[in-house]
Amino acid sequence: MNPRFHTEVLARVKKTIRQMTPVRTRRQSADYLVLMNIPPLMGRRDAAYDRAEQLLGNNLFANRDQERKDIYLKAVSMLEIAICDTDAIVTALYQDDKGFKETKFMRYLAVLKNTVQAANDLVEHELSLFKEEDMLSEFIGNDITVQLRKTDEIFGESEMSIAQCVSELQTISRSQITRYRDYSKKSFSRHNLERYSKAFNEFSRIYAENTKIKLPEYDNTDDE
Repeated sequence: MNPRFHTEVLARVKKTIRQMTPVRTRRQSADYLVLMNIPPLMGRRDAAYDRAEQLLGNNLFANRDQERKDIYLKAVSMLEIAICDTDAIVTALYQDDKGFKETKFMRYLAVLKNTVQAANDLVEHELSLFKEEDMLSEFIGNDITVQLRKTDEIFGESEMSIAQCVSELQTISRSQITRYRDYSKKSFSRHNLERYSKAFNEFSRIYAENTKIKLPEYDNTDDE
């Protein structure tokens, strides 16, 4: 199952409602529908965020460039889902103090996503340099190879610095996010807490399945 499927369905439903509902009642109707679904939306959002944290929490630089790129992109996709769901929650709670807290959480998610995206862009550039090295050296000369390797070293160090920033962002924010999630769950009725838990558990399973990371196949043959 595509992890974007549910997000796309929700977007299409909201678009249809806007088209069929009179202007003066559109906001009320859309807000009401999302308000009713806040518990499962939060469950899905929290599952997506947790999966992004899991992906980024391993020893990234134990992986090769292409594998790190895969990890970054999957983490970005999880954070995009979390941002989309949080935006829907903010829409429903725009007159509530909790909506303001959700807005601040959404801004944090955006900062984290953009930072991870920056790391991905750097490793993508490193891969691009590697592919183009032979062709560029044939066109410009061997001197370009030395320069490209210097550039690759700079971008590699920058990626490591950004990855460290990502780790620090998650560490600093973890306790506050945990407290906020516990507070939100305590405000749910028993029925809504069950809906939250069901969504969280199901989407945790789906996201883990859809964002599996291929383990590298290293040659362990001993040198003779």
